[in-house]
Amino acid sequence: MTAAQRMMAKMGWKEGQGLGKQEQGITAPLVAKKTDRRGGVIVDESSSRPPEKKPRSVNFDGQPTRVLLLRNMVGPGEVDDELEDEVASECAKYGTVSRVLIFEITQADFPVDEAVRIFIQFERAEEATKAMVDLQGRFFGGRVVQATFFDEERFGRNELAPMPGEVPGFFD
Repeated sequence: MTAAQRMMAKMGWKEGQGLGKQEQGITAPLVAKKTDRRGGVIVDESSSRPPEKKPRSVNFDGQPTRVLLLRNMVGPGEVDDELEDEVASECAKYGTVSRVLIFEITQADFPVDEAVRIFIQFERAEEATKAMVDLQGRFFGGRVVQATFFDEERFGRNELAPMPGEVPGFFD
């Protein structure tokens, strides 16, 4: 159960019931539906009119931070002098970008989709969240970008390499 569901359950709500004293309210949660890159609308998921396109869901592992980690945007050896500026420019659409760092792991046999780690530090966690929702799963140069939040303290100490267990099948 989510925190909201637990709170509602304390007030007598059960999954599948409508909200309200006589259960006359909605039975499905409201969801955000993107209308373009920067906008969206809140829709009633249970409405009779089917949505044109199902809103994308993004899983958050832990609390949002101001630092976003992009993986699989480019492969090893594909980092060029312009990549940092391109990433900063693209991410400026979501908010104020404080810093962009590109970390390439050159270790032999390291998974190709994990070898280039691009870190973007935003001024606010809300900006990083917007960027994550939009960039997660996006295609870039034939690759599917993986976006996750990254620990701000580790970023501040320039600890950019993956920790043991962070890359499945590697360092184990």
